[in-house]
Amino acid sequence: MGIGAIGAKAFNYVRRGVKMAPDFVLGTGNEVFSKALTDSFYGVKNSAGKREGGKHFKNFWTQLKEATLKAEEYNKNQRKLHGGFFKNMYHQTVSIPGRMKAGWRHGSSIASKAGKTKWWGGLKGSIGALGKRLPLLGGLFAIAVEIPNIWSATKDKGIVGGATEAVKTTARVTTGMVGGAIGAALLSPIPVVGPILGSIVGYMAGDALASVFTGKSHTEKKIEAEMQAQQNSQQTQQQYHFDTGSTNPFMQPTMTPQELAMLQMQLYGGSKYGNDFMAKQAGIYY
Repeated sequence: MGIGAIGAKAFNYVRRGVKMAPDFVLGTGNEVFSKALTDSFYGVKNSAGKREGGKHFKNFWTQLKEATLKAEEYNKNQRKLHGGFFKNMYHQTVSIPGRMKAGWRHGSSIASKAGKTKWWGGLKGSIGALGKRLPLLGGLFAIAVEIPNIWSATKDKGIVGGATEAVKTTARVTTGMVGGAIGAALLSPIPVVGPILGSIVGYMAGDALASVFTGKSHTEKKIEAEMQAQQNSQQTQQQYHFDTGSTNPFMQPTMTPQELAMLQMQLYGGSKYGNDFMAKQAGIYY
């Protein structure tokens, strides 16, 4: 394969990745990706609720590729169904309460048939429904948190600075979401809390990995600069106290007796008391 063909293939991957990123961060592609990985790692659930046919981690990169293709196809269908990315995101967001209610009913029904506590089954069903939308909520929250940073960079460094921070934010959040999806799949065998815990830990790992390449954010750099300036100011004050022997930062060095006598002579016109009226009345003027 020639260099041109390699470049064209790489560009195609980048183009597809950029197109897929919004749905992955602010859509539901993340949950489809995570489910596909879970089914690949641990197998698909049968009628009894047990997983069968899991490949575990025999070919991790191939499994990632297959999950990515499924998420890509799902996003394409969702956009067509709801009329574009933003309408799809809105639909998936406002449907969360209804999904949690449906999860409660479904979980209660299953628990009742099994002779177990209905409310506990309903709670598990609601949490499970919320967990499926947790990547979407997490993506919205992550973007909301980064908006002040982008705005600060725009005010301090102009449009170019703001655009730079926007690109860095996109890279960090997207990588974090990928890490969260993988983490959720890895810990999915743990009931209820596994996928949630995996999402959080995976997101932190992905964000940290991306930060190695993007560097610190504008806000982080500003905080470090302010802390360094404060530290330098404290060191200067400490050095001043050491040099003057004073513990009061507002106290100036005292004058020598010779300098004080010279100042008195200048103030009192050459005599000790000069034109001091009270001194004259007391008879001590000379």
